[in-house]
Amino acid sequence: MSRVNIGCPIWTHDAWFNSIYPPKSSKVSALQSYSGLFNSVECNSSFYHLPNLDTLKKWRESVPDNFKFILKLPRAISHSGQLNACLDEVKNTIATLKWLGSNLGGVMLQLPKQFTQLHLNQLGILLEAIPTDLPISVEVRHLAFFQKGEHEKALNQLLMSHKANRVIMDTRALFACEATQYTGSEQALILDVQRKKPRVPTNVIATGNAPVVRFVGHQDIKKSSFFYQPWITKIKQWCDENKSPSIFFHMPDNKDAPWLAAAFIQDYNLTYPQSPLPELVLATRLNHHQQISIFD
Repeated sequence: MSRVNIGCPIWTHDAWFNSIYPPKSSKVSALQSYSGLFNSVECNSSFYHLPNLDTLKKWRESVPDNFKFILKLPRAISHSGQLNACLDEVKNTIATLKWLGSNLGGVMLQLPKQFTQLHLNQLGILLEAIPTDLPISVEVRHLAFFQKGEHEKALNQLLMSHKANRVIMDTRALFACEATQYTGSEQALILDVQRKKPRVPTNVIATGNAPVVRFVGHQDIKKSSFFYQPWITKIKQWCDENKSPSIFFHMPDNKDAPWLAAAFIQDYNLTYPQSPLPELVLATRLNHHQQISIFD
C-alpha cells in the first residue's frame, strides 16, 4: 500500500516553540511535537554524526508507530572516495539504525560532486550490501548525471537494477530568489544557501518504489507555489502506481519549512479532494515580508 512521506530536514527550531510547539519548558519533546504534525523526517544530522543506541531508543519512543525516519548515511562513507572499501562500515551503520525498528523508513546516500561515472562500479558494490527490505535513495551532484546522456543512463540503470531510488533535488525556487531584493542578514542568508545548495537540473525519474524529492523553497513561500505545483501531479501519479514517495521541504532558513509543507498539502488536497493528504494546520506566522496564513 502506498503512502506519502512529508516532512522537513530538521525537527527542532527555536522559532517553532510557542507557535507550533509547546514552550521549551514543556515536558513534551521537540520530536514528539514534530511527529504530531508530520509523518516523516529527512534526518540530516546522521550525515555528520551517527546516533548511538540510546539516542535511537529515545527517538523511537517519541514518535507514533507509523512515523518514518529517513537518515543520511555518514559522510565518512559517502565522501570516502572508496565506497567499495566501506562495506563493513555500511553494514555496521545499518545494524545500528535498525534499532529504530519499523520507524526506520530508509537511508540516503548523498554523494559529492567529485563522484563521477568512473565510480559507478563502487556504487554498485555498496548497493549490494544494502538489505533488500531497506529502501535506499542515492543523490548525485556531478553534472554528467543530469545531461540525459550515456552517463545518466548508466546511473539510472544501476539504480533500477538494485531497486534503489534516485533523489530528486529541486532547487529551482531557491535560485529564482533574487538576493538583491533583500537586505542585511536575510540577503546574506539567501546568498549563503544558494552557494551551498547544488544548482542541478530537476530530472524527474523513479528508479525504485520509494522516490525521494528534496524541495528547496523560495524565501517568499507564495512564490514557491509555481515550482511545487508539478510535484502535486507527480506525487499523485506515483501513488497511483503503488509507489511510496517522500517529499521533504527546505527553506533558506528552515524555520519556515513547516509552512511551505502546509501550503503544498493544501494545494494538493484542493487538486485531489477525493484522495487528500492528512491536513496540516499550523499557526499563522509573521516574517519580514508577509503574513503567511495557510488556512484562512
